[in-house]
Amino acid sequence: MWLTQLLERNRQCFPGRTALVDDHRSVTWAALDDRTARIAQGLAGLGIRPGDRVAVISLDRVEVLETYFALARLGAVFVPLNHSLTPGEVSGIAERTGATAVIGEAALLERHPDLPVTLRIAFESERFTGLADPAATCDAAALPDVPDDAVAAILHTSATTGRAKGVTVDHASFRAIALGWLTSAAPTADMVVVNCCPLYHGSMVVSLTYMAAGATVVLMPGFTPQKALSAIAEHRATHVWLVPQMLRFMLQAKTLESTDLSSLQEVLYGAAPMPVDLYAEAAERLGCGFRQVYGMTEVGGPYVTLGPAEHPDPQGELPEVIPAGRVIPGMSVRVLDTDDTVLGPDAIGEVVVRGPGLMRGYWNDEAATEEVTVDGWIRTGDLGLLDGDGRIHLVDRRKDLIIRAGQNVYPAEIERALRTHPAVRDAAVVGIPDADYGEVPLAYVVATEGTQPAELMGHLARELAPYKRPRRIELIDHVPRNPAGKILKKLLRA
Repeated sequence: MWLTQLLERNRQCFPGRTALVDDHRSVTWAALDDRTARIAQGLAGLGIRPGDRVAVISLDRVEVLETYFALARLGAVFVPLNHSLTPGEVSGIAERTGATAVIGEAALLERHPDLPVTLRIAFESERFTGLADPAATCDAAALPDVPDDAVAAILHTSATTGRAKGVTVDHASFRAIALGWLTSAAPTADMVVVNCCPLYHGSMVVSLTYMAAGATVVLMPGFTPQKALSAIAEHRATHVWLVPQMLRFMLQAKTLESTDLSSLQEVLYGAAPMPVDLYAEAAERLGCGFRQVYGMTEVGGPYVTLGPAEHPDPQGELPEVIPAGRVIPGMSVRVLDTDDTVLGPDAIGEVVVRGPGLMRGYWNDEAATEEVTVDGWIRTGDLGLLDGDGRIHLVDRRKDLIIRAGQNVYPAEIERALRTHPAVRDAAVVGIPDADYGEVPLAYVVATEGTQPAELMGHLARELAPYKRPRRIELIDHVPRNPAGKILKKLLRA
């Protein structure tokens, strides 16, 4: 019952401190604990029972986390929905999980009138407001005692390659990841974290881990560079949680230099590799520390981190790639070859993970669960190595590996080389079939006006061995990414 214990502990320790903030309201730890209990009791009165799945669809706001905590307190299962999905995709998730109710923003609920649920509650409605009515009698002790091994959530993967899978997470998973992160990153109650990432997938676990320390979390209903900068300044934020592409947009904002960011101590980044040139520019202009967050929904969230002291000196000699970092206490990592044999230091293979943070499995999908599991370890799908100091270095996604005439070609390496050209703004590389070599790289590049592919090919000729160079370069307006900042290579291959 980790999420309930989190609230009870913070109410005891910091009752008057602000727990959550959004564009419209803020709530203290005492009020959050009270409202959560009332909402849980009200939902029970509407027929929600332990084990029931309840879908939640909304932009980031205080009520989202209130609902998650309330459902967890009741022993029900929250199923966050990506609000950018089509009605058919949303209905499919609701149907596959057997959701009995949906709670969320009125405008988003109106987009999905055909969800197969029996109960619909809008945050803006009197029904939801009534659930948390402070005048109503609340008997928190009457709520069920939810065991740690009870399912707390079904979080869906970002689906960069196909249909999103429902990752089944229990209360013990949230606790294990939070305690490991508290040990490694040492968040404290006086921190203020601006959360730029959506609360509908595994990235929300980062916010939960800082809440576990008593920190204040600032929520934004959709990211824009100006909103993020303004939130840091207005709330005197010490930390900001984002993906590298968001950071790039913030550095390009016209108001960056005029915004007071003096309170910022640390940039938390994850979901995609941080380009070294972007890190160097950001570190110099923001003047704060950086912490890499490497995680996976199936593993429980963030399980590897590289702290500020281990990041390279932005004014010194920079490496080609910044390491992902070391595994948090309680979790374990290994690197396996194609025969699932454990590899030694500095050998490239697939990263696998084991520990109490792991998912219970994919919801109602034993075949997919077995495919991603090997002897109790979860396959991450990431190719990487473990160095002699216990740091994980990521090379690429296993599925993105290009085998050209028997030689391994890593798209991430080509993308990094392209980004070192001053005209390149973004790049993505995929493999395409070839009659002679089996597969060859194709590069998609976003570049400044007037840049020619031949110029970029010449640049790569100086940076890469011949077998690594793309067959051709196509200039595009933007690289397609999902809300988590991951490149949608499936679209590029199509």
